[in-house]
Amino acid sequence: MRKSSLSAPGSIGRLVLIGARLAAVVCLGATTVACGPPPAPKKVESAEDRAEKEKFDKAKQLIDKADAAYSDKDFDKARKLLREANEMGVESLTFQIKEEMEKVDKRHAKLWSNEIEEVLKEGDCKGAFGQLASPMQDLASEDFDKEVRRLLGADLVKCLQSKLEASTSIGNYAEARSLMMDGDTKTVLGPVAHKKMLAALEESILEKLKAGIAEPIGAKRWADAARVAEEAVKKGDTNAEGGKALLALVRKGLAPEVAALAEKNVGQRDAAKGLTEVDELIKLVMWDLEGTVKENAAPEIVVRKRQALTTWIEAQRLKMKPEKKPEKRFAHGKVAVLPPAKSDAPSKRDLAPATPVWIIGRTKDLALVTDADPGTASTEVLFEKAVGWAPIARLATKNTADWLPPDDQMPGLRVWAPLRVDEPNLELGTVASVKGQDVVVKRLADDKEIKVKKSALRLGRIVPGMKILALCQAKMQITLVEELMLDQRTVKLVCEGGLRKDEVLPGLRVRPEDLPVPKQ
Repeated sequence: MRKSSLSAPGSIGRLVLIGARLAAVVCLGATTVACGPPPAPKKVESAEDRAEKEKFDKAKQLIDKADAAYSDKDFDKARKLLREANEMGVESLTFQIKEEMEKVDKRHAKLWSNEIEEVLKEGDCKGAFGQLASPMQDLASEDFDKEVRRLLGADLVKCLQSKLEASTSIGNYAEARSLMMDGDTKTVLGPVAHKKMLAALEESILEKLKAGIAEPIGAKRWADAARVAEEAVKKGDTNAEGGKALLALVRKGLAPEVAALAEKNVGQRDAAKGLTEVDELIKLVMWDLEGTVKENAAPEIVVRKRQALTTWIEAQRLKMKPEKKPEKRFAHGKVAVLPPAKSDAPSKRDLAPATPVWIIGRTKDLALVTDADPGTASTEVLFEKAVGWAPIARLATKNTADWLPPDDQMPGLRVWAPLRVDEPNLELGTVASVKGQDVVVKRLADDKEIKVKKSALRLGRIVPGMKILALCQAKMQITLVEELMLDQRTVKLVCEGGLRKDEVLPGLRVRPEDLPVPKQ
């Protein structure tokens, strides 16, 4: 009889194996669903990352070595190592390096301070400043400097102040200033503190020098006073500004003395001798009469009084005859005025036409004049007011406002003239040339040149209220000038009935009888 295949041992084994495999597959699927994807492979470190790590490690080693050098008080080596670490440019270590460097500088400053304390106790201020200045300059460390000043600042200033007072108390100002301006002193104190102390010292010394110069000034020993001011700068007792301040005191005291001396000599026969004395005093304090350098400009009163004296001396040279009472005159045309103290020098100013002047005195051809009414002023004041010498022939006794100027000043002058045939009224033109009594006038309307007699001319002035012939409301009317416009080519007129209109200059006419007849 045949056996069933299910009961055979071989078949059963195969079934068991198949079931086990199916179970494993199911289990694997379940595991995959529950645990997710497998982990990513570990990232491989790049060459750049390795280099950065090596740089960090090396910088850290340098910091550690610097710390060891710090412990051994080898501060220079510690700084060198920290600088090397910093130059590696590891950003994450920057703050630590800075802290380490500050720690080194402060510890080093403490050791220096301990040494300098002993020097200060011995009273050797200059030595203390000299010893400290060296490391400050070499290290150029703000932390080192700040710590030294924190630890020793008060003692350094106290020692320095005592030395300064010892020098200034015996008048040795140059020594005190030399100590204060020494480079080591400035380095150790720092620019702000040094500037403050130096300013206080300069001010203190200057006050003492001012007190000393007061005596010769009060005694009017001007040469001695000026010498004190000059020598103070030469000896180094004060700076240039201090010297100027001392000289200013001398000048202030001297100014009224010079003015009085100059005034006293006006009207005197030996005035030239007085001028010499005045000029010697002016030279003594280096006054500039021209005022070219503002800080050396002579006071106005000195310039004015000296000018009066030099004018009097020039009047003596010219043998001027003084007027009993200043006589009023008027400039005919533009008049060149020669300098009051030197009549043979070129003119530096002109009198405008019709300018009123008063004659103080006269020579054969020249008059010494002032342009301000002197009233009954004294001789000294009259000569102060003098503006210069003017040709007597060009000074008229009557007001010249309506006069034609001299022939040489006529060309270019604007005039009213009869410039049209059979037209009695005058119109504007400019003088082209003058020959005797004949004048060539260029007509403003068209630049045509017309020859007329000088006697027919009138000054081409246009003033408010002046009567003008102009076309108003389709007819010629006598109008009044209200104003000459800014362009100098147009006038505003008031017609009959109050109507206003603008008219250009070439369109204006004027009747001869409405203008004053000028002197020829």
